[in-house]
Amino acid sequence: MRRPLPDGTLVQNRYRILRVLGQGGFGRTYLAQDTNRFNELCVLKEFDPHTQGAHHAQKAEELFAREAGVLYQLRHPQIPQFRELFRVKQPNGELLFLVQDYVGGKTYQDLIEERRSRGLAFSEKEVTQLLQELLPVLEYIHRAGIIHRDISPDNIILREQDQKPVLIDFGVVKAAANRITNQPASQTFVGKPGYAPVEQIQKGKAEPSSDLYALAVTIAVILTGREPQSLFDPVSLTWQWQRYASVSPRLAEILNRMLSARPSDRYSSADAILSQLSSHTSPTVDPPAPPPIVHSPVSRQKTVAVGRRRSTVAFATQPQERAWVESIFDGPAFLIKATFNLLKRLFRTTFGLVKFTVFGLLKLAFQLGLIVAAIAALIWAAPQVFPLLAKSFPTLPNSSKTEKLSSDEQKRGSTLEAQCLEVGMDYGELIASANEAFYAKHPDRRGKALSSSATDKKLRDEWYRIAQGILDNRKSQKKVAEY
Repeated sequence: MRRPLPDGTLVQNRYRILRVLGQGGFGRTYLAQDTNRFNELCVLKEFDPHTQGAHHAQKAEELFAREAGVLYQLRHPQIPQFRELFRVKQPNGELLFLVQDYVGGKTYQDLIEERRSRGLAFSEKEVTQLLQELLPVLEYIHRAGIIHRDISPDNIILREQDQKPVLIDFGVVKAAANRITNQPASQTFVGKPGYAPVEQIQKGKAEPSSDLYALAVTIAVILTGREPQSLFDPVSLTWQWQRYASVSPRLAEILNRMLSARPSDRYSSADAILSQLSSHTSPTVDPPAPPPIVHSPVSRQKTVAVGRRRSTVAFATQPQERAWVESIFDGPAFLIKATFNLLKRLFRTTFGLVKFTVFGLLKLAFQLGLIVAAIAALIWAAPQVFPLLAKSFPTLPNSSKTEKLSSDEQKRGSTLEAQCLEVGMDYGELIASANEAFYAKHPDRRGKALSSSATDKKLRDEWYRIAQGILDNRKSQKKVAEY
């Protein structure tokens, strides 16, 4: 592995290295300043696996870029945002860097050690709150098809800004580092010993229940202040964390189910655990405190009942008989009102039908217009596009469309194509360059394919020499660039 970058190094003319935060099999993690964003702190993850050869280097780049692309899609306030992926050329190769937001705060491993030094431990209320704040994060990444693979107190930061737990260091990047070394699945390991479940250690298989298992181990370590090795009985293959922590039976039942050896015995999702925690830790609302007793001077006013005011003034009145003149108009008023309501309903119904019919016809006409326009555009573009496609495939002067090449000719062509891959040159580009040089010497042969007969053998040999010379020149340029 390469030596770490010195402090103060400016990477990509933008990120200034402050110090090394950590180091693993996949590379190093640096704390840096983003000079383009007012020296804002960020984290640079260097990807430098133990690989040899150009093939492994290319495979490493593809895997790392794919995994980084997956993580770039994550948008959650409790996950550091991935910003950028870029390459930096070095004298002895290239380095890949992943940039993400910096989270200020202490890891739960640091908090455990601080409390342990003072003889203190986390309470059940604190770990329950931690579960309730972390499980939604796991549900989010699991629904996105991502498994963290490396949950532990080291990878959970209590953010200073809002005292929220933040999940860092996803293990998918480390999984990419392991896969490029062509290790068997049984030897692939991502995760900390003691925290990862059996299926992840032995088979390299990780699923959502694997993260839930690691989270339960993390909670047991936070509760007891002990390392996982001292909480697990290798003889009975059971966790004995309850010897060192006193919690409610319900929380103990939840954690023990998360710690089941078989994935099928654990919870199916983080939401299932949240529902169990919600039923167990339903918030209790204390009764409101009685209002303070205030001793005031005795009032001489009359006592009245005060209630919710619905109107300004209410008077209790007795019903009065209506005059016979008023009752005369009751019948006509009823008829007028009924007629008006009927006309209003008829108008609404008629207008609704007209609106539905008109807008429906307009929508249908618009859709038909789009279909006709698309067909017309396709008919117009077809003659324009197909000639361009035909021109994009160069014709080799040493091949004929009507004659079949011999095995020697095919072998020579395959050799040239293989050399193109080695120097990173497109095969079509080689053919075009060789044709241009060949036609410059033999302008009378332009546009004419060379036959496989003996009369054109010298010309074919000359064309292959030209193509080989172009490849040799490209190889020399590549060696000078690498040097």
